[in-house]
Amino acid sequence: MESSNRRVAVLTGERVVLSHVLRSDVPQCARWFADLELTAYLGMHGTSLRYEQEEQWFNRLNEGDDRTFAIVVRDSDSMIGTVTLSAINHLHGIAELGIAIGDKLAWGQGYGSEAARLMVEYGFVFLNLHTIHLWHVAFNQRGHRAYLRAGFRQAGVLRGASQFNGQRYDRILMDITRDDVPSSQLPRMIGQLDCE
Repeated sequence: MESSNRRVAVLTGERVVLSHVLRSDVPQCARWFADLELTAYLGMHGTSLRYEQEEQWFNRLNEGDDRTFAIVVRDSDSMIGTVTLSAINHLHGIAELGIAIGDKLAWGQGYGSEAARLMVEYGFVFLNLHTIHLWHVAFNQRGHRAYLRAGFRQAGVLRGASQFNGQRYDRILMDITRDDVPSSQLPRMIGQLDCE
């Protein structure tokens, strides 16, 4: 658990920083995940999480193998969302990416793409992953464009796998592999390794 409210950058991009989630972030996360519009875009239709559920989520962050970071705008030091690698399978080198930009004022600003790229680079360089995938509901077109900008490709479709407001929507599978990113580019992007 963090005893301080001081943010420490784990990964630094041009406009965002990935840092550890702080206990003081829990109330903000609770407000975001109580918002039905946000949870609909995340495929959690009709879900509105309570503060206690977010507190339990925070308390479990260091259990297991998942990696979760706060997405923080560098200029303002304000947290705008979270990004996670979950279902990490070291034997096969695969994981699932989940990202939520909770601050609606940050939607459409490119922060999600940058945070996803940083997390992918982290997975490839530091966790030795080969493939990172994600799922999204087809009506989340803003998310789809962000994932494409981050280097993901559409890998498949589960037709009609989500229902929302009386309509069926496809679930889109997207992935990125280590082969999609030139190896010489990874250390430069992370900026922490001298591999030459």
